[in-house]
Amino acid sequence: MLLKFLPVLAGLALIVGVLRVFYVFRSRAMRDLAARWGFQYVGPPAPNWRSPIHPTICHPVPGWFSEVYISGRQIRQVFNVIEGQQSGVSILIFDSVVGRRGGTACTLMACQTEGSPFGMVISPDRVIHSRGWTILHGIWFLYLFSWTMGIRRLDSHLKKLQIVPRA
Repeated sequence: MLLKFLPVLAGLALIVGVLRVFYVFRSRAMRDLAARWGFQYVGPPAPNWRSPIHPTICHPVPGWFSEVYISGRQIRQVFNVIEGQQSGVSILIFDSVVGRRGGTACTLMACQTEGSPFGMVISPDRVIHSRGWTILHGIWFLYLFSWTMGIRRLDSHLKKLQIVPRA
């Protein structure tokens, strides 16, 4: 009887293992991105195989970010947080889990500025404004599934930022 479930359990263990390996490499890549731009990697590391039911937003990401909805989904957890400044403007880059019941991964880049420093945003990316922050988030497939934004793409967005220093 137990042998019937062995392939299913092995498959689940493989999926969890692959995700853990991905998260280790993602964490390293985010640390490298922070170092390259003179920003600080704050952490925390990636979540366990399951994400919390209640929002878990850590410093330096403001707690009200849990009230921001990305494509109709609430931000439940943040990890791999990078913080820095460009021309006196605070920048946060972080991976997050959005949505209920398992959720999906999504990367956000937020700048504490009313005007959009992202210039002309191409179609898969979206920009939202909330409480004096401009937040860029990435691709959604069929409005159902998202994944983290690649490091090259984050690097490209950082290079293109059009931040006007505050007077």
